[in-house]
Amino acid sequence: MDILGDVPGRRIAFEELSPDEFRHQWEGTAPRPAVDMLLAAWNAAVGHPAYTTSTVADILGTAPRTFRQWATDHSTAFARYA
Repeated sequence: MDILGDVPGRRIAFEELSPDEFRHQWEGTAPRPAVDMLLAAWNAAVGHPAYTTSTVADILGTAPRTFRQWATDHSTAFARYA
């Protein structure tokens, strides 16, 4: 969230939901086992670096943009929130 706030020069608040809050928000939207699976997968990923591949570079023939560069390139889309 820091990157999306840095681009327009505005702090973006982030509030983490507890698993129960997440389940409540998704109640009636997705089956309970699917929600539990997402929560388990996200929990298992905590503390581990994101899995990356060379797929973008392989397909495009050039290095992918960083998230910061993508946010900068699309900064006008965030302007209304600044």
